[in-house]
Amino acid sequence: MQTAKDSKKEQNRKTDPLFITDRASGGVYYGGDQGWYSSNTRAFAGCGSVAGLNMLRILAHKYPEVFDDKKISPDLRRLKDETLYKDEFVYLMSGIYRKMLVAEVPLIRKIYDGTTRTNKVFKVIPSSLGLSLSGFITGMLRYCRNQGLFLHVKAMPTAFSSYDRGLDFIREGLKNSGSVVILTSLNRHPLKMYNGNSGELKNGYDSRKGVRSHFMTITGIVEGKDGEPPLIKLTTWGRVATVPYDRLNRSWQKMRAFTSCLFYFTPVDSKSEVIKDMAGAYIVYAKALFRGLFGWMLKD
Repeated sequence: MQTAKDSKKEQNRKTDPLFITDRASGGVYYGGDQGWYSSNTRAFAGCGSVAGLNMLRILAHKYPEVFDDKKISPDLRRLKDETLYKDEFVYLMSGIYRKMLVAEVPLIRKIYDGTTRTNKVFKVIPSSLGLSLSGFITGMLRYCRNQGLFLHVKAMPTAFSSYDRGLDFIREGLKNSGSVVILTSLNRHPLKMYNGNSGELKNGYDSRKGVRSHFMTITGIVEGKDGEPPLIKLTTWGRVATVPYDRLNRSWQKMRAFTSCLFYFTPVDSKSEVIKDMAGAYIVYAKALFRGLFGWMLKD
């Protein structure tokens, strides 16, 4: 007999856009996993593409009327479907990776793609440089424009950002877009992963080395109790994760956070605004470098 609690879980499973279902096993993931790429190089460097696609999946459910427009490609329109299967998500992952022009080293890529994924040589000599802050912005806007979707981006370089400034931006992005993409630069911070059912904060364990040089998608804020700091809820590697906001903000108070950034996207009608934002991506990058070098002198 299904209890009220079970019924609520089932309803959440049906409505949460980040639940990705595996047709074969019936397993449910929380967002996409860059490890699903068949190419070793793409699995290594595909975090930005997957974070962007997670964002689009949530955006399609927040603005279904925009994604219903026949000018939008069938690929993007499927993101508003109630159920999205892993094979469909992997197909979209391949398309967005190509359009985002992720920087690869051709010869090393060819060698790495022909060997085992765990080969430690390619941790030292990477086959890809991944996506930069500006590359993520221009890549996302380019991909969506080619699919008939015009987006506006709002970005906040986070180096030396105050506690309230960063948290306010995340709240704003969740309200307006449904999610916020986060780029962590060389400023390593802790990350707790969860082995419970998709999206549930159960059976958590601390990632051994935390995280750095990685894109993820923020999907919510778990408010702290009894004066505890809030937890930032994210999706990465197909699972739910959290980071205490105070520890995240602390990691920004270093020069190593020089290209760390928060982004959120909203639909617009004008292609000219997209072009303006693509050009402005390099200004955002310059501001991020400035904050990384001189942010310790600034007051938000």
